[in-house]
Amino acid sequence: MKADEKTQSEIMEVLNEYAKAYLDKDIESMMSLFVDNSDFVAIGTGKDEWINGHKQLEKGFRRDFSQTDNIEIVFEKVTISNNGRISWLSAIMIINAEISGEEVILSGRLSMVLEKREDQWLITHIHFSLPAMEQGK
Repeated sequence: MKADEKTQSEIMEVLNEYAKAYLDKDIESMMSLFVDNSDFVAIGTGKDEWINGHKQLEKGFRRDFSQTDNIEIVFEKVTISNNGRISWLSAIMIINAEISGEEVILSGRLSMVLEKREDQWLITHIHFSLPAMEQGK
């Protein structure tokens, strides 16, 4: 079910906060966007990026922040659905990063599940992947 305008606005604010936390390399702001559950799972593009729980998530973000000089995130084609206190989204997430003086651009696919706890939307699951370039069109 497509989310109503209020929910879409609230979820977009979470995405904007996520992007700002990356840009600012602000670990506290980043971690405040996620649930602190032991069964939390985050899946990234790296072979080792199957993350369980808040501690591993923080370690992963700290690694990301340390490996980049600058990092900017842009979201495109965001679709947000909702059922009560649970929302889910899909989007194109473009990461523009500077690593050791070189510009790196990753255009990938993002999915998230969020849960509204009290008055705050928290990310309960995140998956970012890159298209298989060898697959062709």
